[in-house]
Amino acid sequence: MRRLSRWFRSLSALVVLNAILVLVGVAIGCLAFAGERHRPSTGPGTSTGHATERTLLEHAGHILRVNLSVAGGMLAGVCTLGGLSALTLLWNAFGLGYGLLTLGHVEPAVIPLVFRYVLIEFFALVLVVSVAEHLGGMVLRCLAANEPVRLKTPLVALGAAVALLTVAALIEADVTGRVARGLA
Repeated sequence: MRRLSRWFRSLSALVVLNAILVLVGVAIGCLAFAGERHRPSTGPGTSTGHATERTLLEHAGHILRVNLSVAGGMLAGVCTLGGLSALTLLWNAFGLGYGLLTLGHVEPAVIPLVFRYVLIEFFALVLVVSVAEHLGGMVLRCLAANEPVRLKTPLVALGAAVALLTVAALIEADVTGRVARGLA
C-alpha cells in the first residue's frame, strides 16, 4: 500500500495514468463513431475551415483563449481532488476520437495535418489534469499528515502546459487556415 501511495504522489505517474485515460477516451470516441450509420462523404473539397477570415495571430489567440479556458476548468477540478479534471479530460478525449473519425470520413487527407497540433495540445491538457490531481492530493496530505506544500514541480508543469498550448494554438491556426484556403 505504501508503494502505491508513493506512486500516486508522483506527478510523472499521474501523467502516465492520464495519458492512458486519453487513449481510453479516444478509443471510446472511435467506437461511438463506428457504431453509428453515416452517409458517404461528400468527397474532396468539403469545407472544414472557418467562414470568417482572420489573421493567423487573431485565430491563434482565439484558439489559445478557448484552450486556456478548458485548462482553467480542468485546474479548478483540484476542488474535487482531480476527479472533475479527469472526467473533463476523458470527455475531450472522447470528442477527439469521435472527431478524428468524422474528419477521416469526410476529408481523410486532413488528418495528418490535425496530428501536427493535437498531440501537443492533449499532452498539455494531460499535464494540467495531472497537476490538478497532484495538488488535490497535496492539500489532503498537508491537512491530514501535516506534510509541507511543495509547489515548484506543479508550477513548472503548468508553465510548460501553457507554453505547449500556445505552440499548439499557433500550429492549429496555421493548419485550419491552410485547410480553409484549400492548401492542405
